[in-house]
Amino acid sequence: MQNLNGKRAMITGGAGGIGAACAEALAKAGAQVIIADLGEEACRKTQAALQEQGLSAEIAAFDVADRPAVEEAFAKVEKDGGVDILVTSAAIVKAAPILEFPLEDWERILAVNLTGTFNCCQCAARGMVERGWGRIITMSSVNGQIANTGRGAYSCTKGGVDMLTRLLAAELGAKGVTANAVAPVPVDTPMILQVHGPQDRKRWTDRIPLGRYAAPAEVAAVVAFLASDAAAYINGEIVNVDGGFMASGILLDR
Repeated sequence: MQNLNGKRAMITGGAGGIGAACAEALAKAGAQVIIADLGEEACRKTQAALQEQGLSAEIAAFDVADRPAVEEAFAKVEKDGGVDILVTSAAIVKAAPILEFPLEDWERILAVNLTGTFNCCQCAARGMVERGWGRIITMSSVNGQIANTGRGAYSCTKGGVDMLTRLLAAELGAKGVTANAVAPVPVDTPMILQVHGPQDRKRWTDRIPLGRYAAPAEVAAVVAFLASDAAAYINGEIVNVDGGFMASGILLDR
């Protein structure tokens, strides 16, 4: 297990799915965890679930797409010592053909997934640079590297998150702050159930050598490693957690 004792970690989208798994993994590694999400009630439920395991967590309810709210949240955290580790897991998705994709959905997905990631990275990184140490771990997707049909804005935002991560790595590395992205295939979370029916699942698992979706804890384990001193020289990487998906083509034995 990684040792994150004395570190403070904020996880956006931390109330559920991958974010909640990351909060648990980082807390078990010794980090002081802040669960950040849109709704306070959801944050408190995840906080209570961690407390049942003997783990402590703070909460912060705000919309990552609301810049003043993000600035206010990070200003409060800075008063208590700031954030050493930032995990940006807040994201939304809607599926539609690109020629039929509603503009309002496109704009909201970009606002949350890409601009929201930028908002949190910028606000957190300023404090990290001042202290000379930090870990930024963005949550991307293999959808940011290949064009899966029907994913429209989601794929575009994840490609943007990858480049944002590289820019952060390039500009902040000399200042003690690393930035890396974690890019899974579909992960068994409530968000995936909104857009993946049985046919979608079969199409994905037929292309994944391991033959299944990722588990949230498997993604969180990579996040915990990237947050640790063991990953001190890893910077600007897009780490695929994909069961071999991006390494394979058509699996003729399926």
